[in-house]
Amino acid sequence: MTDETVTDDPRTDDPTTLSELRALTMARLQAGVVDQTAAARHPALATRDSDGWPAVRTLVLRRFDPQDWVLDLHSDADASKVLQLTDDPRAMLHVWDPQVQLQIRLRAHVTRLHGEEVAALWDKVPESSREAYGAVPPPGTSIPAADAWRSNPRPARFAVLRCRVTRIEALHLGNRHRRARFERETGWQGGWLVP
Repeated sequence: MTDETVTDDPRTDDPTTLSELRALTMARLQAGVVDQTAAARHPALATRDSDGWPAVRTLVLRRFDPQDWVLDLHSDADASKVLQLTDDPRAMLHVWDPQVQLQIRLRAHVTRLHGEEVAALWDKVPESSREAYGAVPPPGTSIPAADAWRSNPRPARFAVLRCRVTRIEALHLGNRHRRARFERETGWQGGWLVP
């Protein structure tokens, strides 16, 4: 294990140090919040369903705190992923960023926010986007035809999922493949892995 300082200007062509690889990972996640075309804008979230099977879906990255490695995702509160995360708050997020040949895997504990913070975020959701929070019947329900549902957006159906990252795995497919793991419990000190 090596403790290296993260630089502000990550090398994207071929990061060769742990700090460069972690900084590149951080920069690509930050881009996902502000750039709708960035690969990290749409991470895949994996949970476990009630039968114990993996359940993966794509969401939109809404917030990323690079100091504390916390991400926010939004969901319809009645979606299966919210119930799955209530039963077991462990999840994995995955991003493949072809622009820089970087795979990011984030292990996280997920909590659902409540109260005033969620209300303030709901107020910022554009009217055109609110349709995603309140399908009737709820998401995943069997219906007789593709359009046999309606939208009924309301704040009670708006869920903010806060993902507190506990492990980062980054795989860069550069001139020489490099893979590393960073753990919260060690202060994000990294260690190299075989790619």
